[in-house]
Amino acid sequence: MSRQLKFVFFLITTIKGLIMSSTVSAAPYFGVDIDLYDVAIDVRVNDIPVYFDTKKGQLTVEVPAPDSIIDGANTLSLITRFPENPEDNYNLVQAYQEGAYVSATLFRQDGESAKINLASVLVKFTPDGIELAETQNYLTNEKSNPEVVLSKDGEVLLKESVDIKSPFPRWAWQDGKNIENNQENYNSLIEVYRDIHSAMAAKDVNKVEKLYSQRAKETAIAYSLSGEKEGHNKISTGKDMVNDKLNLYQFRTDFKDNRLDVFANGKMARILIDIRRRQPILFIEPAARLNHFHKFSFYLNNDNQWVMIR
Repeated sequence: MSRQLKFVFFLITTIKGLIMSSTVSAAPYFGVDIDLYDVAIDVRVNDIPVYFDTKKGQLTVEVPAPDSIIDGANTLSLITRFPENPEDNYNLVQAYQEGAYVSATLFRQDGESAKINLASVLVKFTPDGIELAETQNYLTNEKSNPEVVLSKDGEVLLKESVDIKSPFPRWAWQDGKNIENNQENYNSLIEVYRDIHSAMAAKDVNKVEKLYSQRAKETAIAYSLSGEKEGHNKISTGKDMVNDKLNLYQFRTDFKDNRLDVFANGKMARILIDIRRRQPILFIEPAARLNHFHKFSFYLNNDNQWVMIR
């Protein structure tokens, strides 16, 4: 190869490399830091659940939330509840312990740099009620102490909004239909779950990947991956169904608390089977006596079709 041809080859290769690197360059990471003691919680970003726990205990955890971020006003919300009584599951304790608290902080992180706090909510309890409720917008340096009321189940709702210039494209669910919480939508969505279950029972890899396709694409965008294939790897599409140690549980719709749950301000839905918000597709691991519940979120597109999105 002549020196001139070598130079042209080098130039083309370099340009391709620059294009690829710019295509998969890392977007900022968004997450929520949660710190709690003796509080059951439901933490959401734009009304999309990012963490839910019904148990009693102490916890400090970081949970991802990039695929919940939108352009403009983003709302961090926290719903508290008395935790389950450890001696009587599904029944709640009657009061918070002294010192019970929970805080949640939405943050942004660019590469290896330090976290930048965006918004936070905090509530502290005593056995008699609420000691402190506080919200903060870090970008405007505004802090408030909203008046909140403790319900009979220990529920408190706190919200804080912050403006974000999203690095992500508009998510597909944002242009979906508004979902009514009615029997018709429950019936049609349960059939989608049934279809997923059938594909998993048949170990139909192609069909399962097709059902998960939009979810994988948007996961790849949210986590700066190179494309749909890496998105499937990230969410472990179909991994349980080909694991010989796991058995797919029969599909049932007769759970006592089976219901349609609409969230994301009316833009997403799922089917729940109990107060722990588990869903009706699960794999059982007999040797370890473990259950692997699968989590799904769907939006309703303009053709009236349910599409798995989270």
